[in-house]
Parts: sequence; structure tokens; C-alpha cells
Amino acid sequence: MTIVTRRTLVIPYTESFESEFLILNCCAKNRAQLNGPQTVSAAREQFKRVLHDDSLYAMAVLDNYNREFMGHVFVQAEDGRAELGFIFDKAYWGQGLASEALQAFFAKACARLNLTAVTARTSLSNYAAIAILHKLGFQLSATRQDAFGSYYAFEWQQTEPSGAEHDFIAFGAAAGGMPAA
Repeated sequence: MTIVTRRTLVIPYTESFESEFLILNCCAKNRAQLNGPQTVSAAREQFKRVLHDDSLYAMAVLDNYNREFMGHVFVQAEDGRAELGFIFDKAYWGQGLASEALQAFFAKACARLNLTAVTARTSLSNYAAIAILHKLGFQLSATRQDAFGSYYAFEWQQTEPSGAEHDFIAFGAAAGGMPAA
């Protein structure tokens, strides 16, 4: 399944993305908020998981205009739990591209995997990721610590719109309009 937004393409991984994936995950600046850069061998192992691990629903994010690799989005779903994660190349930070791609990807991933609850985590100083998670409907649930330091834990719960709200959304969509925020 390919997801198209105004500026991004979110597509399934193939072997052809290995080089870009390695560069993304071995770059110290790209991974500054993600416990530091990976070694090439660790990134290569992670890429193999992306291709072959059935519990990992991962997609590559490309620039819709020039088809350059911009980032990586995924949901890890196993043992009744699901976690959202993402990383984008530093060249694409601060442009709203991660938010745009994740809003489309997360909705499709939740529907495809029948998810009703998802977690996410980010370092305390990753303000961009915190803002994106809030836009996706995640709520801050705790501050925790691991071997890499303190981080925020977020949770998302599926909510069903009330009957009247649901009717309005259905009417707006059928009429070609967007519901008011």
C-alpha cells in the first residue's frame, strides 16, 4: 500500500532502500534524540528486521517531487502492544513533512493493524517529536528513565465520535467539505 500526501510518498520498503536507511540511522545528527547513531552492522540488522519481521509495520518516506528518501516510520505490534516510531533526515526537519507523513501513516497503520491503543516515547528535549505526537492525539503518560536517560512516554487511545459528531463528519465528507475544527 502506498500512501500519498501533498508532499510525501509513504511506501513499503524494498531492498533498494538499504543504503538510504543505513545513512539515516548512522548519522549522529539524525539520531541525536534517539540514543545516538547506530553502527553500520546494527543499522543493517535493523533493516533486515524492517524487511522480514511481521511484527514491524514499517514504511519509507519519500519526497513526492524528487523521490528522495526522507525518513522512516513504523509501528511495532506484538504481544497485544503497539509502539509508534519515526526518524527523518536532518535535511527535512522543520518543514512539517514528518507531521504530514505521520498523520497519513498512523491512521492507515491503526486501521490495518486494528489498533485501539499505541504508545510512543521521545527524549525530553525532542520538542518537534512531542508536537507531532500531540497532533496525532497522543497524551503524555509518564516520564521514565532507561540506560540512555530520561524520556517521555506517550499513549494514544482510539476514540469513537459521538453519534451527532459522527453524522456531521459523514455529512461533511459526503458533501466534499471538511468538518470544522
